[in-house]
Amino acid sequence: MHKRNTYLLSAAIALMTVTVAFYFSGGPEQISFHIGKSYDDVVRDSTFPVKDETAIYPSEQPHPSSTWISTPVIITFDDKQHGFTLPVTKFGAIGWSEFKAITLTTSPMLETLPFEQAVTLLDELQQKFKQVGWTPEPVEGNDWLNIESKEDKVRLQTKLFDQLDGVILLVPHKYSLILHIKCYARCDERNPQTAKYLIDVGLGEDHFSD
Repeated sequence: MHKRNTYLLSAAIALMTVTVAFYFSGGPEQISFHIGKSYDDVVRDSTFPVKDETAIYPSEQPHPSSTWISTPVIITFDDKQHGFTLPVTKFGAIGWSEFKAITLTTSPMLETLPFEQAVTLLDELQQKFKQVGWTPEPVEGNDWLNIESKEDKVRLQTKLFDQLDGVILLVPHKYSLILHIKCYARCDERNPQTAKYLIDVGLGEDHFSD
């Protein structure tokens, strides 16, 4: 009887340990980076297994080339003044040069979305970027996407059946961000009810300012 009770207690403790470990390790992993941040610092500040998912360029002095994202992760652009956190994604890549982050490409979503859900996310992203000081590159035809009214949304959806739309945002002389929305699935049908959409975010240095 004593052995049986000891066994049951041990099993209960083991089960509790597994449950607690699962609880605290649950949810998406995290990547914390910004353009210009060192590879070692990104590895240190992220729970995502950056080293395991990084392709190493096989030169005389091997160095990181690109880090690939294919499992759910939350990406934080950790600049102190202009930083933000994107919705969870499982698509993306960080580009490296001389052990520093130089680009990020991602779609801040887990799957393609119907138009109404996609423009809701687009609006959330635009508001997020506005709040931390990103501004459109000051050239003709480049501005925040207008999606306030029903007519604006109809106009945008019609355009997306033929081409993507987007805006180039800057922190002048420091960062650039390209925000795109595009029709991605069942676009040839030109049916607003069945088409699916994808939002892309691309980050890099500002090569647009004078």
